[in-house]
Amino acid sequence: MSTKKTATNKVLWLFAIGQLGWSLLSGIIANWLVFFYQPSQEELDKGQLLFIPKGTFIGLTAIGIITAFGRIFDAVTDPFIAGKSDSLKHKLGRRIPFMRFAAVPFGIVTVLIFVSPFGEKSMGNAIFLFVFAMMFYFCMTCYCTPYNALIPELGSTQNTRINLSTFISVTYFFGTAIAYLVPNIAGFFLESLGYAASFRVTIAILAAVAVICMLVPAFLIDENEYADTTPSKSTAFKSLLATFRNKGFRIFVCSDILYWIGLTLFQTGLSFYITVLLGLDSGMTFPLFAIMTVVSLAFYPLVNIFSKKMGKKKLIAFAFLFFSFAFLVTAAAGLIGIPAMVYGVIIAVLAAVPHGDTGYSSTGCCG
Repeated sequence: MSTKKTATNKVLWLFAIGQLGWSLLSGIIANWLVFFYQPSQEELDKGQLLFIPKGTFIGLTAIGIITAFGRIFDAVTDPFIAGKSDSLKHKLGRRIPFMRFAAVPFGIVTVLIFVSPFGEKSMGNAIFLFVFAMMFYFCMTCYCTPYNALIPELGSTQNTRINLSTFISVTYFFGTAIAYLVPNIAGFFLESLGYAASFRVTIAILAAVAVICMLVPAFLIDENEYADTTPSKSTAFKSLLATFRNKGFRIFVCSDILYWIGLTLFQTGLSFYITVLLGLDSGMTFPLFAIMTVVSLAFYPLVNIFSKKMGKKKLIAFAFLFFSFAFLVTAAAGLIGIPAMVYGVIIAVLAAVPHGDTGYSSTGCCG
């Protein structure tokens, strides 16, 4: 068996560009799907239409049911695609073929999610949205699961692991930040196209950029040079069951699930916190996210220092508690006599602290 090459920084950056692409698409759905289909009164006044029924079923909205089911569907397909990727026998490797196959459909279904072919408040639109939302999560799994499996393969040494963790953190932040710019970019098309069409055109443009980014590592990195491409004989579900026998892993998974639920609630609701609770324009989403990102990045060196002194467990426990406090402060938005923009900055700074702490753990997992 030939010795595999150690990935250079150039290769690691090429790989990280793929993360910029998929985080951009993921950010569009996470931040603007609910905003688009469950618009606030301010957005309705601007000309947005109500494409799906607004009523509730056992206390749940149509968009809430679709989003929740999509997450469950994603959790089921993850190990399935992981198993298919592990056992794949292909001249390009085990991961790259999936990434090449999934990138373009991933971008297309992201655009189609925001296409509502029927009239206002139509159940047909809800069904259309449900189908393409499931396709979105499936395409995301087909790209991201093999992509993430390549991370430890490319990070074969301590130095490359540290560099790769840094590079993908940077591209993830940029991808997410660009996703927050959707209403700002849509503003250029608003007068000529109208509210919904301007959003759709913007998302189509960003999706095209994202697809190009995702195809960069898929076509410019030779997996055979850096990774073990021998097909696995063990199924992903068997490996998953064996892993879940470890008590420590089960505790970690439970805490990780709760963290991501909280993070998703914050990220999905951010546009509503800004427009409904604070009464600011939706275009202020990006500046506040930029503040949160800069402050979060500023905390990274401190996290590095304190994690060595306190240990990661104590630091993560502090981050979770602080995140809960940030939620409480956010819930009070608009109720306290503080200028809306000032309160928004306070929320952004408070949310940045736990993001910096937990971000160290997630990006550092490669090492």
